[in-house]
Amino acid sequence: MRLLLTKKVLCACLLFTACSALAENSPPAGEDPIEHKTISPPDISSSASSIRFYGEMGFGGSVALEGKDKHLYSDGTYIEGGLEMKYDHWFGLLYGEGWPVQADKQGNAWAADHRWRGFEGGINRLYGGYRTDAKTEMIMSARNDSSLDDLQWWGDFTPEYGYVIPNTRDLTYSLKVQNLQGALRYSITAAPKSTMDESEAWLDFGKYDFYADKYTYPAMVNGYIQYDIQEGLTLLNGLELTDGTGQLYLLGLQGKNLAGRVWRHTGKGNGHDSGSETGFMASAVYEVVKDVSLSTAYSYAKHQLDQAPDNTTSYMQFGVWYEYGGGAFATALDSKFYMNNDTTGANNSVFLMQYFYW
Repeated sequence: MRLLLTKKVLCACLLFTACSALAENSPPAGEDPIEHKTISPPDISSSASSIRFYGEMGFGGSVALEGKDKHLYSDGTYIEGGLEMKYDHWFGLLYGEGWPVQADKQGNAWAADHRWRGFEGGINRLYGGYRTDAKTEMIMSARNDSSLDDLQWWGDFTPEYGYVIPNTRDLTYSLKVQNLQGALRYSITAAPKSTMDESEAWLDFGKYDFYADKYTYPAMVNGYIQYDIQEGLTLLNGLELTDGTGQLYLLGLQGKNLAGRVWRHTGKGNGHDSGSETGFMASAVYEVVKDVSLSTAYSYAKHQLDQAPDNTTSYMQFGVWYEYGGGAFATALDSKFYMNNDTTGANNSVFLMQYFYW
Protein backbone atom coordinates (compact mmCIF):
# COMPACT_ATOMS: atom_id res chain seq x y z
CA MET A 1 0.00 0.00 0.00
CA ARG A 2 1.26 3.48 -0.86
CA LEU A 3 0.18 6.74 0.74
CA LEU A 4 -1.36 9.16 -1.74
CA LEU A 5 0.30 12.57 -1.76
CA THR A 6 -3.07 14.35 -1.56
CA LYS A 7 -4.16 17.74 -0.28
CA LYS A 8 -5.16 16.16 3.04
CA VAL A 9 -1.68 14.71 3.55
CA LEU A 10 0.01 17.97 2.63
CA CYS A 11 -2.30 19.99 4.89
CA ALA A 12 -1.56 17.66 7.80
CA CYS A 13 2.18 18.09 7.22
CA LEU A 14 1.88 21.86 6.99
CA LEU A 15 -0.21 21.95 10.16
CA PHE A 16 2.41 19.92 12.04
CA THR A 17 5.12 22.23 10.69
CA ALA A 18 3.25 25.35 11.73
CA CYS A 19 2.68 24.00 15.23
CA SER A 20 6.35 23.20 15.51
CA ALA A 21 7.43 26.65 14.42
CA LEU A 22 5.05 28.44 16.78
CA ALA A 23 5.37 26.13 19.77
CA GLU A 24 5.93 28.08 22.98
CA ASN A 25 7.89 25.28 24.61
CA SER A 26 10.71 25.14 22.06
CA PRO A 27 14.08 24.05 23.45
CA PRO A 28 15.90 26.86 25.28
CA ALA A 29 18.60 28.78 23.44
CA GLY A 30 21.76 26.72 23.06
CA GLU A 31 20.01 23.35 23.29
CA ASP A 32 19.49 21.13 20.26
CA PRO A 33 16.18 19.35 19.65
CA ILE A 34 16.20 15.65 20.44
CA GLU A 35 17.73 13.80 17.47
CA HIS A 36 20.32 11.19 16.53
CA LYS A 37 23.18 10.77 18.98
CA THR A 38 26.58 11.69 17.54
CA ILE A 39 30.13 11.15 18.71
CA SER A 40 32.59 14.05 18.75
CA PRO A 41 36.23 14.34 19.80
CA PRO A 42 36.82 14.45 23.57
CA ASP A 43 36.26 17.75 25.36
CA ILE A 44 39.71 19.14 26.11
CA SER A 45 38.72 22.64 27.18
CA SER A 46 40.62 22.19 30.42
CA SER A 47 44.32 21.37 30.79
CA ALA A 48 43.70 18.33 33.00
CA SER A 49 44.26 14.84 31.64
CA SER A 50 41.47 12.28 31.70
CA ILE A 51 40.38 8.87 30.48
CA ARG A 52 36.72 8.00 29.98
CA PHE A 53 34.92 4.87 28.83
CA TYR A 54 31.52 5.39 27.24
CA GLY A 55 29.16 3.77 24.79
CA GLU A 56 25.62 2.70 24.04
CA MET A 57 23.46 -0.33 23.36
CA GLY A 58 20.18 -0.77 21.52
CA PHE A 59 17.62 -3.58 21.57
CA GLY A 60 14.96 -3.65 18.89
CA GLY A 61 14.60 -3.25 15.15
CA SER A 62 12.15 -2.94 12.27
CA VAL A 63 9.01 -4.75 11.16
CA ALA A 64 7.62 -4.56 7.62
CA LEU A 65 3.93 -3.66 7.37
CA GLU A 66 3.45 -5.28 3.96
CA GLY A 67 5.13 -7.54 1.41
CA LYS A 68 6.62 -11.00 1.81
CA ASP A 69 8.22 -10.05 5.15
CA LYS A 70 5.04 -8.55 6.58
CA HIS A 71 5.06 -8.60 10.39
CA LEU A 72 8.47 -10.31 10.45
CA TYR A 73 11.17 -8.91 12.73
CA SER A 74 14.26 -7.42 11.07
CA ASP A 75 17.10 -7.03 13.50
CA GLY A 76 18.57 -3.71 14.61
CA THR A 77 20.16 -4.69 17.93
CA TYR A 78 23.70 -3.35 18.40
CA ILE A 79 26.37 -2.41 20.93
CA GLU A 80 29.21 0.10 20.71
CA GLY A 81 31.71 1.66 23.06
CA GLY A 82 35.18 2.99 23.45
CA LEU A 83 37.88 4.77 25.39
CA GLU A 84 38.61 8.47 25.00
CA MET A 85 41.76 10.07 26.32
CA LYS A 86 43.09 13.60 26.68
CA TYR A 87 46.24 15.22 27.97
CA ASP A 88 46.60 18.99 27.77
CA HIS A 89 45.96 19.80 24.07
CA TRP A 90 46.24 16.18 22.91
CA PHE A 91 43.29 13.81 22.57
CA GLY A 92 42.44 10.40 21.14
CA LEU A 93 39.66 7.87 20.76
CA LEU A 94 39.46 4.08 20.35
CA TYR A 95 35.90 3.01 19.57
CA GLY A 96 34.25 -0.17 18.29
CA GLU A 97 30.80 -1.37 17.28
CA GLY A 98 29.03 -4.58 16.40
CA TRP A 99 25.69 -6.33 16.00
CA PRO A 100 24.27 -9.85 15.74
CA VAL A 101 23.41 -11.10 12.24
CA GLN A 102 20.11 -12.81 11.48
CA ALA A 103 20.39 -15.71 9.05
CA ASP A 104 18.25 -18.60 7.81
CA LYS A 105 19.23 -22.29 7.66
CA GLN A 106 20.59 -21.82 4.13
CA GLY A 107 23.08 -19.28 5.44
CA ASN A 108 21.42 -16.19 3.95
CA ALA A 109 22.36 -13.23 6.13
CA TRP A 110 19.83 -10.65 7.33
CA ALA A 111 16.90 -12.96 6.67
CA ALA A 112 13.85 -11.53 8.44
CA ASP A 113 12.26 -13.46 11.31
CA HIS A 114 15.22 -15.81 11.81
CA ARG A 115 17.51 -16.29 14.77
CA TRP A 116 20.94 -14.80 15.30
CA ARG A 117 23.61 -17.03 13.76
CA GLY A 118 26.61 -14.75 13.71
CA PHE A 119 28.13 -11.41 14.64
CA GLU A 120 29.52 -8.49 12.63
CA GLY A 121 31.66 -5.64 13.91
CA GLY A 122 34.97 -3.89 14.15
CA ILE A 123 36.94 -0.82 15.16
CA ASN A 124 35.37 2.25 13.56
CA ARG A 125 37.29 5.05 15.31
CA LEU A 126 40.99 5.07 16.10
CA TYR A 127 42.55 8.51 15.99
CA GLY A 128 44.68 11.04 17.79
CA GLY A 129 44.68 14.80 17.53
CA TYR A 130 45.91 18.16 18.73
CA ARG A 131 43.74 21.15 19.56
CA THR A 132 45.21 24.66 19.46
CA ASP A 133 44.31 27.55 21.78
CA ALA A 134 42.19 28.88 18.92
CA LYS A 135 40.17 25.59 19.01
CA THR A 136 41.45 24.31 15.66
CA GLU A 137 41.72 20.50 15.71
CA MET A 138 44.12 18.43 13.59
CA ILE A 139 43.26 14.72 13.67
CA MET A 140 45.26 11.83 12.21
CA SER A 141 43.25 8.64 11.89
CA ALA A 142 43.57 4.96 11.22
CA ARG A 143 39.77 4.76 11.52
CA ASN A 144 37.37 7.69 11.52
CA ASP A 145 34.24 9.25 10.06
CA SER A 146 34.53 11.77 7.25
CA SER A 147 33.54 15.37 7.92
CA LEU A 148 30.23 15.00 6.09
CA ASP A 149 29.53 11.76 7.94
CA ASP A 150 29.83 13.69 11.22
CA LEU A 151 26.74 15.59 10.00
CA GLN A 152 24.96 12.61 8.42
CA TRP A 153 21.87 13.27 10.55
CA TRP A 154 22.12 17.05 10.56
CA GLY A 155 18.76 18.48 9.54
CA ASP A 156 17.01 15.21 10.42
CA PHE A 157 14.99 15.21 13.66
CA THR A 158 13.59 11.69 13.23
CA PRO A 159 14.81 8.72 15.32
CA GLU A 160 15.84 6.19 12.64
CA TYR A 161 14.58 6.23 9.05
CA GLY A 162 16.09 9.52 7.88
CA TYR A 163 17.43 9.50 4.32
CA VAL A 164 21.13 8.58 4.05
CA ILE A 165 22.87 11.06 1.76
CA PRO A 166 25.42 9.26 -0.50
CA ASN A 167 28.61 10.86 0.80
CA THR A 168 31.70 8.81 1.76
CA ARG A 169 31.28 7.87 5.39
CA ASP A 170 33.78 5.51 7.07
CA LEU A 171 37.50 5.96 6.41
CA THR A 172 40.73 4.13 7.17
CA TYR A 173 43.75 6.46 7.04
CA SER A 174 42.77 10.12 6.88
CA LEU A 175 43.55 13.66 7.99
CA LYS A 176 40.84 15.91 9.40
CA VAL A 177 41.17 19.62 10.19
CA GLN A 178 38.30 21.44 11.83
CA ASN A 179 37.18 24.23 14.12
CA LEU A 180 33.75 23.71 15.64
CA GLN A 181 33.66 26.81 17.82
CA GLY A 182 31.96 30.15 17.16
CA ALA A 183 29.34 31.27 14.67
CA LEU A 184 31.40 30.13 11.67
CA ARG A 185 32.53 26.51 11.85
CA TYR A 186 34.24 24.21 9.37
CA SER A 187 35.60 20.71 8.92
CA ILE A 188 37.53 19.09 6.08
CA THR A 189 38.76 15.49 5.70
CA ALA A 190 41.10 14.02 3.10
CA ALA A 191 41.80 10.32 2.56
CA PRO A 192 43.80 8.33 -0.01
CA LYS A 193 42.35 5.41 -1.93
CA SER A 194 41.59 2.36 0.24
CA THR A 195 41.21 -1.24 -0.95
CA MET A 196 40.75 -2.82 2.45
CA ASP A 197 38.00 -5.42 2.89
CA GLU A 198 37.11 -8.14 5.38
CA SER A 199 40.07 -10.28 4.29
CA GLU A 200 42.34 -7.66 5.90
CA ALA A 201 40.14 -6.86 8.88
CA TRP A 202 41.70 -6.26 12.29
CA LEU A 203 38.86 -8.25 13.85
CA ASP A 204 36.84 -11.02 12.24
CA PHE A 205 33.82 -12.72 13.79
CA GLY A 206 33.29 -15.49 11.25
CA LYS A 207 31.31 -16.23 8.10
CA TYR A 208 28.67 -13.52 8.61
CA ASP A 209 31.14 -10.70 9.28
CA PHE A 210 31.57 -8.35 6.29
CA TYR A 211 32.11 -5.23 8.37
CA ALA A 212 35.45 -4.18 6.84
CA ASP A 213 34.17 -4.32 3.25
CA LYS A 214 32.98 -0.72 3.65
CA TYR A 215 36.61 0.45 3.70
CA THR A 216 36.99 0.09 -0.07
CA TYR A 217 36.66 3.53 -1.71
CA PRO A 218 38.54 5.93 -4.03
CA ALA A 219 40.67 8.85 -2.86
CA MET A 220 38.41 11.60 -1.61
CA VAL A 221 38.10 14.89 0.23
CA ASN A 222 34.92 16.24 1.80
CA GLY A 223 33.97 18.96 4.20
CA TYR A 224 31.49 21.60 5.21
CA ILE A 225 31.03 25.14 6.47
CA GLN A 226 28.36 26.01 9.03
CA TYR A 227 27.27 29.56 9.79
CA ASP A 228 24.80 30.74 12.44
CA ILE A 229 22.72 33.30 10.57
CA GLN A 230 21.05 34.19 13.85
CA GLU A 231 20.45 32.49 17.18
CA GLY A 232 18.83 29.13 16.50
CA LEU A 233 19.21 29.27 12.70
CA THR A 234 22.20 27.63 10.97
CA LEU A 235 23.22 27.43 7.31
CA LEU A 236 25.20 24.43 6.04
CA ASN A 237 27.20 24.14 2.83
CA GLY A 238 28.96 20.83 2.09
CA LEU A 239 31.08 19.41 -0.73
CA GLU A 240 32.72 16.09 -1.59
CA LEU A 241 35.24 15.44 -4.37
CA THR A 242 36.29 11.90 -5.32
CA ASP A 243 38.75 10.35 -7.72
CA GLY A 244 36.42 8.73 -10.23
CA THR A 245 33.02 8.54 -8.51
CA GLY A 246 31.76 12.08 -8.92
CA GLN A 247 31.07 14.97 -6.61
CA LEU A 248 28.47 15.72 -3.95
CA TYR A 249 26.97 19.15 -3.34
CA LEU A 250 24.98 19.76 -0.15
CA LEU A 251 23.04 22.73 1.17
CA GLY A 252 20.97 22.85 4.35
CA LEU A 253 19.18 25.10 6.81
CA GLN A 254 18.29 24.11 10.38
CA GLY A 255 16.32 25.91 13.08
CA LYS A 256 15.09 24.88 16.50
CA ASN A 257 12.14 22.93 15.16
CA LEU A 258 12.42 22.93 11.37
CA ALA A 259 15.17 21.81 9.01
CA GLY A 260 15.75 21.11 5.36
CA ARG A 261 18.58 19.94 3.12
CA VAL A 262 19.09 19.46 -0.62
CA TRP A 263 21.85 17.57 -2.40
CA ARG A 264 23.14 16.32 -5.72
CA HIS A 265 25.68 13.59 -6.37
CA THR A 266 27.10 13.44 -9.89
CA GLY A 267 28.60 9.95 -9.70
CA LYS A 268 26.38 7.78 -7.50
CA GLY A 269 22.87 7.01 -8.61
CA ASN A 270 21.67 5.39 -5.40
CA GLY A 271 24.61 5.40 -3.03
CA HIS A 272 26.27 2.43 -4.77
CA ASP A 273 25.61 2.19 -8.51
CA SER A 274 26.97 4.69 -11.02
CA GLY A 275 24.70 7.51 -12.13
CA SER A 276 23.46 10.64 -10.42
CA GLU A 277 21.15 11.44 -7.52
CA THR A 278 19.25 14.61 -6.68
CA GLY A 279 17.18 14.90 -3.53
CA PHE A 280 15.84 16.86 -0.62
CA MET A 281 14.58 16.21 2.91
CA ALA A 282 12.42 18.39 5.16
CA SER A 283 12.05 17.60 8.86
CA ALA A 284 10.20 18.98 11.89
CA VAL A 285 10.19 18.26 15.62
CA TYR A 286 7.89 19.30 18.47
CA GLU A 287 8.67 18.68 22.15
CA VAL A 288 5.24 17.99 23.62
CA VAL A 289 6.58 17.69 27.18
CA LYS A 290 10.11 17.70 28.55
CA ASP A 291 12.20 14.94 26.91
CA VAL A 292 9.29 13.66 24.78
CA SER A 293 9.37 14.74 21.13
CA LEU A 294 7.25 14.08 18.06
CA SER A 295 8.95 14.28 14.69
CA THR A 296 8.07 14.04 11.03
CA ALA A 297 9.95 14.24 7.74
CA TYR A 298 9.54 13.91 4.00
CA SER A 299 12.37 12.60 1.81
CA TYR A 300 12.60 12.59 -1.98
CA ALA A 301 15.45 11.41 -4.20
CA LYS A 302 15.58 10.96 -7.98
CA HIS A 303 18.02 8.21 -9.02
CA GLN A 304 19.31 8.36 -12.58
CA LEU A 305 21.26 5.14 -13.11
CA ASP A 306 23.75 4.36 -15.86
CA GLN A 307 23.07 0.63 -16.09
CA ALA A 308 19.51 0.27 -14.77
CA PRO A 309 16.15 2.02 -15.12
CA ASP A 310 15.79 5.33 -13.28
CA ASN A 311 13.74 5.26 -10.09
CA THR A 312 12.45 7.51 -7.33
CA THR A 313 12.54 7.29 -3.54
CA SER A 314 9.71 9.14 -1.79
CA TYR A 315 8.49 8.57 1.76
CA MET A 316 7.21 10.21 4.92
CA GLN A 317 8.14 9.52 8.52
CA PHE A 318 6.42 9.93 11.86
CA GLY A 319 8.43 9.32 15.01
CA VAL A 320 8.52 9.59 18.80
CA TRP A 321 11.58 10.01 21.03
CA TYR A 322 11.43 9.64 24.83
CA GLU A 323 14.58 10.21 26.86
CA TYR A 324 14.75 9.58 30.61
CA GLY A 325 16.97 8.55 33.50
CA GLY A 326 19.07 11.68 33.16
CA GLY A 327 19.92 10.76 29.57
CA ALA A 328 20.90 7.17 30.39
CA PHE A 329 17.87 5.66 28.64
CA ALA A 330 15.78 6.44 25.58
CA THR A 331 12.92 4.77 23.71
CA ALA A 332 12.36 5.50 20.03
CA LEU A 333 9.51 4.78 17.63
CA ASP A 334 9.74 5.61 13.95
CA SER A 335 7.64 4.75 10.91
CA LYS A 336 8.16 4.98 7.17
CA PHE A 337 5.35 5.24 4.62
CA TYR A 338 6.17 5.32 0.91
CA MET A 339 4.25 7.75 -1.27
CA ASN A 340 2.47 6.98 -4.53
CA ASN A 341 5.31 8.55 -6.55
CA ASP A 342 7.89 6.11 -5.09
CA THR A 343 9.09 3.50 -7.60
CA THR A 344 11.59 1.50 -5.51
CA GLY A 345 9.08 -1.16 -4.46
CA ALA A 346 10.18 -0.89 -0.81
CA ASN A 347 7.74 -1.74 1.98
CA ASN A 348 6.24 0.49 4.64
CA SER A 349 7.75 -0.30 8.03
CA VAL A 350 7.84 0.57 11.72
CA PHE A 351 10.87 0.77 14.02
CA LEU A 352 11.05 0.37 17.80
CA MET A 353 14.26 0.55 19.84
CA GLN A 354 15.28 0.73 23.50
CA TYR A 355 18.61 2.53 24.03
CA PHE A 356 21.02 2.46 26.95
CA TYR A 357 23.87 5.00 27.31
CA TRP A 358 26.82 5.01 29.67
